[in-house]
Amino acid sequence: MQTKQKILVAIAVVSILVGAASQYFYPGQEVSPVDIWVIPVFALLIFWWYRLDTAQKGYRRTPWLNVAVIAIAALALPYYFFRSRGFKRGALATLALFGALIASGLLTFGGQCATYFGLQS
Repeated sequence: MQTKQKILVAIAVVSILVGAASQYFYPGQEVSPVDIWVIPVFALLIFWWYRLDTAQKGYRRTPWLNVAVIAIAALALPYYFFRSRGFKRGALATLALFGALIASGLLTFGGQCATYFGLQS
């Protein structure tokens, strides 16, 4: 398995664990302190993936784009995808990104549900 794929698996695992921890320690809250504390972990994983991808594509990273990927990844990564891949492949990569964001949310919800039902039994 490539490093970029391992990072995506790590994001999925962290998503499940965040949901489980949020439900266990702060049941019923929409936003818990666990969600806030894990933001730097997600930012680090996303930046690491971005850095590996730029090296693989031979794209020269700028300091502003590096900061933007950490601060507002949902906006900066589509910009990077279109700049590094062109319109068609950039659009596909952007769709994949938003699919991954939705999947992360569903995995977090799955972790919450698993913890909720696990504690009920």
